Amino acid sequence: MFRRLRLQFITIASLAILFILVFTVGIINTVRSFQTEHEISKVLNTLTENNGSFGKTKKIETNQGREIPSDSFRFFSVTLSGDEVVSQDTSHTSLINDEEATTYARAASRMTSTLGTIREKNINLSYQVSKVSKNKILVVFLDTTSYYNSSQALLNLSILLSMFGFIFFVIIVSALSGIVIRPFIRNYEKQRRFITNAGHELKTPLAIISANTELQELMTGENEWTKSTNDQVARLTTLINSLVALSRLEEQPDIVLQDVDFSYITEDAAEDFKGPVVRDGKSFVMDITPDIHVKAEEKSLFELVTLLVDNANKYCDPEGTVTVRLRQIGRTCKRDRLEVLNTYKEGKEVDYGKFLSAFIVLMSLIITKSTVVSA
Repeated sequence: MFRRLRLQFITIASLAILFILVFTVGIINTVRSFQTEHEISKVLNTLTENNGSFGKTKKIETNQGREIPSDSFRFFSVTLSGDEVVSQDTSHTSLINDEEATTYARAASRMTSTLGTIREKNINLSYQVSKVSKNKILVVFLDTTSYYNSSQALLNLSILLSMFGFIFFVIIVSALSGIVIRPFIRNYEKQRRFITNAGHELKTPLAIISANTELQELMTGENEWTKSTNDQVARLTTLINSLVALSRLEEQPDIVLQDVDFSYITEDAAEDFKGPVVRDGKSFVMDITPDIHVKAEEKSLFELVTLLVDNANKYCDPEGTVTVRLRQIGRTCKRDRLEVLNTYKEGKEVDYGKFLSAFIVLMSLIITKSTVVSA
């Protein structure tokens, strides 16, 4: 149980830090992207206002307050009239010749947006299209490869650092998780010890009360008071045993559910009682539908069937009948139903509350570990 609790703690903490890291990386890179786009737009506006050059502008101020000399930018411009080149200036870049500049300008002029980026040959060219006159347009291009490379480098670095940070955090949480859940372990151990000790301590006075009641019955005979006392002692004994069993449930190893042949298990468990039942002069009937499979733990399921048949034999009339029946019920949603029946004429006057309470606790313990559908 505590191993599972520790894994859940590590998983939840890891998912939380992963969300924080992803959110932080996303915010940082989104802000950086907006700043880059704003700086590019600012430079392109300056070039457009000066007809494809910086004019008298010597420096461009960035969002961080830095000033970049205008002669450090690589750019070119083309003036078009339709598809005809009116003029072009590629003197401020060595990567693009006149023919390529014309091709890029014509491609940009056909775009629906006046602002955009053309990516080709590992080069990023941001452009802005403006109308110079009625039939002429000016297309200015700015080499923004360094901008986008810087943004990509920031993204890669932030992802790499986040991965290392996440791994480091998982290691730290895994190492400290034992310390974190230690108080829960101590409280659980105290509770379990208390239940176990209290159960054993309560059994002693109950045994004395039961013995005194039996002695009183021997002396004065059974009456409604002694019968009521015996019933309450039996009920308290069942409750104590159930509490102790529940406190020790987690000590059992984890049970793996698997597909088992319910029909074979039922028949195998019931066959063990056929001889004793017949020798006692009773009838034994088995009506088991073959090839019924369920998801369960085989040993627990076998013990359940054995317990039911054993109880049916114990409380059956001397010449009665013990019946074990397994079948599927329902048309659309089929369920497996196990019935263990006996004939017990005196049972009409018996209070079955104490037997049912014990059986319900037993069923809860088994169903906690496996999936069994029974009557």
